[in-house]
Amino acid sequence: MTKKIENPCLSICRYDDDNVCIGCRRSKQEATTWWRMTEEEKQQVIENIKTRQKQSGSNYDHYV
Repeated sequence: MTKKIENPCLSICRYDDDNVCIGCRRSKQEATTWWRMTEEEKQQVIENIKTRQKQSGSNYDHYV
């Protein structure tokens, strides 16, 4: 059985100039469509978050 991917939201929900949440590092589209994504799509979002964290120097890693 595959582990369910948890929602990475930190309840900050503020977006930078690139429409990326300053808390969880998801794009606005990723955040608003999370609830209807497949587990595979969610895993891709987690990979996107990891990439954004590296690019921004963010130290939030509670979900990856």
